[in-house]
Amino acid sequence: MGTQAPGGRFRLKDGTRLISGDNGPLVLQSTPLRAIRFNPAAMGVLEQCQTGFSLKYAAGNSYDEGALALCDTLYTAGVLDWEPPDERYEPFVSIVVPVYNRTNEIGACLASLLKLNYPASRREIIVVDDASRDQTVSVIENYDVRVIVQPKNMGQSAARNIGVQAAKGEIIAFMDSDCTADPDWLRELLPYFHDPRLALVGGFVDTPKGNSQPDRYEAVQSPLNMGGKRVMGKGGNSVFYVPTCNMVLRKETYIRAGGLDERLRVGEDVDFCWKLMALGHRLMYTPEGRVTHKHRNRLFENFRRRFDYGTSEAVLYDRYRQIIKRFPWHWEGFLLLILWVTGLTLRSVPLLVGGMFYLMVEPFYNRMRFNRHFGLTVPLRKFFSATGKSHLTLACQFGHHLTRYYLMPAMAIAIFVPQLTLPLLVLTILPAAMLFFQKKPNLWFPVFLFFFWLDQLFYQSGVFWGCLKQRSFRLYRVSFAPAGGPRSKFPGRASSLGPRKAAF
Repeated sequence: MGTQAPGGRFRLKDGTRLISGDNGPLVLQSTPLRAIRFNPAAMGVLEQCQTGFSLKYAAGNSYDEGALALCDTLYTAGVLDWEPPDERYEPFVSIVVPVYNRTNEIGACLASLLKLNYPASRREIIVVDDASRDQTVSVIENYDVRVIVQPKNMGQSAARNIGVQAAKGEIIAFMDSDCTADPDWLRELLPYFHDPRLALVGGFVDTPKGNSQPDRYEAVQSPLNMGGKRVMGKGGNSVFYVPTCNMVLRKETYIRAGGLDERLRVGEDVDFCWKLMALGHRLMYTPEGRVTHKHRNRLFENFRRRFDYGTSEAVLYDRYRQIIKRFPWHWEGFLLLILWVTGLTLRSVPLLVGGMFYLMVEPFYNRMRFNRHFGLTVPLRKFFSATGKSHLTLACQFGHHLTRYYLMPAMAIAIFVPQLTLPLLVLTILPAAMLFFQKKPNLWFPVFLFFFWLDQLFYQSGVFWGCLKQRSFRLYRVSFAPAGGPRSKFPGRASSLGPRKAAF
């Protein structure tokens, strides 16, 4: 038994059903299509998750660590979702804003922070001017905030570290000087700290609306936008991170971890998150607590920043040797992918037809195997849908990795080996097409594809240049593992229909 119960509730994810099967209770999910068998004790916890399972009991504030471990595992496996409690959480918060030569942006930033829906007596705003050479300090002095002026420019990591040292709050909130915060920014992020195991929370980073084509591309493909789903990061081999332009964390954790690495001018947020997880801390991203980040709207400046981000990757992967890029593996998907790539290369109709035939037959086999093992009858159309999504996802992941790190070599290969032009073109267009379909940018697809390719070219150029400077190319290493994770309690690919078990 523990001494303090984490707040919040665990709930079954949408599309998840509890079924009393002939061979024991089951969880059946529709997206991805899979079944997991549990023992009765575990199913008792899951039944409570249908309406929201809280680890706090009516008598006292103790909790069952076994139930918590089960819920954590199922959250990671995508069976459960977690939401913070509704009750307010109002610790003293120190908002730290580093700034350098932002005369035109810092005013809007500070005005938004002073309008936060949070008690003024429970927060402070600390602006660290990093030796600006324009009128930034004069603008800051018009607002009711604390100002720390650096004698020389040290970089935003050093500025943040200095701000934290001067902070009075138990919670630190970071925001960039070219950002504005929604009024409920802190209100939406702070309740997550009801879970005492959570060290850091990152919120949604939006982009201002613009009419130019680069603006419209950035609106859906900003590297600062972490997406629309809640994600937890933990474990020393996780690649999870959130940007410092919208990061809230415990001051004690920050200080114990040594703060941000002042030697890094880019990638310092990734480095800090990876360091925290290596130390055993839990981090979370949630698509709440919105800030709006003013991006570079000139084409070259915008993509030059992608180059800078790429250079930091070599440093990070050389520093955290336990982290290796993991690529999902299932032999059926790679067999079909190889079949179709070979068919496109050789312009072989029989191979392409063979791949289509395999795609049509596999759902029948999966349904037969599923029904035999679990004794459930699931409509055949669900197996066709699950199988198609599984193969499409694998092809998109492969194409995205190819485009992200090898687009330039792929273009050279297509020139010198024309037979490979068609399959390489398909593989590099596929991830852009999937993103275009999902995010629906206000752009014609050829324009979006051009920006997408340009984005990848700048980034991978930065990656290669960073590797040369670091004299380390280990970031190009890839580990193949089941989508459920190596040695996972839930082995198999995400859309696997095979047997899965959980102990409680």
